[in-house]
Amino acid sequence: MALPLRDDHVARQVPWVTFALIAAIVMAFMFVQPAGFQSGAVDSGESQAASWQVRERDEFTYRYGTVACEVVSGETLADQPDQCDRADSSYLPLSKSIPLSLFTALFLHGDIAHLGGNLLFLWVFGARVESRLGPANYLGLYLAGGVVATFGFIAANSTSAVPLIGASGAIAALMGAYLVLVPDGRILTVIFTAAFQVVYLPAAIVLALFFVTQFFTSDESVAWQAHAAGMVAGVLAALALARIPAVKARAEREKSNDQLKAGREF
Repeated sequence: MALPLRDDHVARQVPWVTFALIAAIVMAFMFVQPAGFQSGAVDSGESQAASWQVRERDEFTYRYGTVACEVVSGETLADQPDQCDRADSSYLPLSKSIPLSLFTALFLHGDIAHLGGNLLFLWVFGARVESRLGPANYLGLYLAGGVVATFGFIAANSTSAVPLIGASGAIAALMGAYLVLVPDGRILTVIFTAAFQVVYLPAAIVLALFFVTQFFTSDESVAWQAHAAGMVAGVLAALALARIPAVKARAEREKSNDQLKAGREF
């Protein structure tokens, strides 16, 4: 198992958009999502409090999460469209904005482990991508990449009634962009083996290890199709964005600064 900590670049500009995304995701988890998410478990007893907890969690998740068959049919699960599998919950919202859920889902997480893992990857890869693309392009990539990732899952699971939540698809797009924009990037990584190690690894190796674990996981809650689609979207978007003069100028500035730093250290 490998856990990335940071890349080898010392940023000269504050990654404000990355900080803002992290803050928005944390705020959503702590103050917008129902309490059952923060505790990591919902009381499954038969008390009135337990029943309300389950209802609150499920209604929230189905309202603000993206449901594949709702996107395909244009109808909510409460309307019982023929294209949809049976929902795992009877607590369904009577109305929701299906298009809006494509975006709200990107800021919600199932539990603290889901949240922490995504924020770590967002910080490690997002800050460097932001420095290369600039704030506006970076935010656009995050949002568009997340939506494309979701459609990647929908293409493979068009009748699914399972609500998708999480920033993983959007972050996968940033990871794909990182490979294009910083091909020589190195990531300080914790290697969990018999001998515990902290080493710098090429970003391509770190990302390859990550996606191998995604593809071969037995955890059905991992939407690996979304991660794969997000990464492909990030690669293609970065190839296009790298041609923009302002983005080229940022890359040249960063390269010059790194060369000056290397010269001083010599």
